[in-house]
Amino acid sequence: MVTITPTSVIAAQGVSSLLAGSDTSGGLFSALSGQQDTSNQGLIDALAGHGGTPQSVASILQQQQIDSTKLGIYANAAQRIDYIQQGQLEPTSDWEKIVGYAMNKGLPSVVFIDTDGSVQAQLQSEADLSKYNLSQQSALLDNMIQIETMAQKIQANATNDSWVKKLAGASNDVYMVANLVLQLQDSTPNNWEQTAVLLATNGQPQKISLDTNGDLQAFDQRYDPANADLPEGYRTKLMDAIALLQSDFALMDAGEVQRSALPLPYGTAFDPFESDAYNMAKSKIPYYLEVDTITGVISAKENSADNITPDFLKTAPYPDVGDDTDTLKQVATFIEANKPYFLDIDTTGKVVAKDMTTLNLTNYNKAKATSTTGTGSILSLFA
Repeated sequence: MVTITPTSVIAAQGVSSLLAGSDTSGGLFSALSGQQDTSNQGLIDALAGHGGTPQSVASILQQQQIDSTKLGIYANAAQRIDYIQQGQLEPTSDWEKIVGYAMNKGLPSVVFIDTDGSVQAQLQSEADLSKYNLSQQSALLDNMIQIETMAQKIQANATNDSWVKKLAGASNDVYMVANLVLQLQDSTPNNWEQTAVLLATNGQPQKISLDTNGDLQAFDQRYDPANADLPEGYRTKLMDAIALLQSDFALMDAGEVQRSALPLPYGTAFDPFESDAYNMAKSKIPYYLEVDTITGVISAKENSADNITPDFLKTAPYPDVGDDTDTLKQVATFIEANKPYFLDIDTTGKVVAKDMTTLNLTNYNKAKATSTTGTGSILSLFA
């Protein structure tokens, strides 16, 4: 279990140590409370982010303590984000849930420390961009609009790919469990594995597919909802063939090479589909029967990827996701890795995507100058 110090505790420790190290009877607290003792005005200006006056050793040390506290908070936030991204930590606080939401949607988000010293997060499209000039703000917002569309395409492709992979591995999974190579899972969505393994063990035909949520499901083929889509004559023929299999298998187990009677509509000789079904049933390979709606010929097929993957899933819905700039290519990499990120402007004025490391969070949130020197000054340290 991962143990991480809550960011609120780090913030509290930082403010506490900052206050503990100050002379509560001196000019600092007089100034913070609005009194006019200006003996420590240089320190107050330094704490509030003002420049223009030489810094004393005390003010430099004070600023180092503030920077160290901020760094600790951002380091803790970055660590929590990393664990959330890896699935090792369930988001609990509001800011973690916002980052998690943005990550799952493929959108940029920003993390910052508010005036109370608490970590907060926002979708970057809703965040304050006043640290940038108007041209930079416009470039950032333009990219965010393009990212929203691109993210939807990337995630649609990812969903499609995950569905294809589920179907591709289903038959082998059932085969391995039915033959005792793998252990049966306690439960699966729709209990598909339990159903599929039971049918395979009994040698019964089954259909494996995806439900409307993209989860695997398995049906005794007699109750497959897709049967309703067949013309009535072919549906009847298919049901007769399924019903015939168990008596066929009993004859084949006894060494019979043909039937002694004439069960209509089949003759004494076993059809190829019956022999194929028998071989797969004995090997505990999940299979199903298919009737050709043109020729009426029945065949036995494995629930393999090629056979059970619908045609519409075999091609990604968006071959071109629109990552036609360097910035969008960077973002696409983060989205494909399901990794949280934000946008920034580099030293050349170009929009770039950055992951949420301690350094990147700290640099993005460097303090801005403020004219407040009253009671809000101590809080502005965490703005």
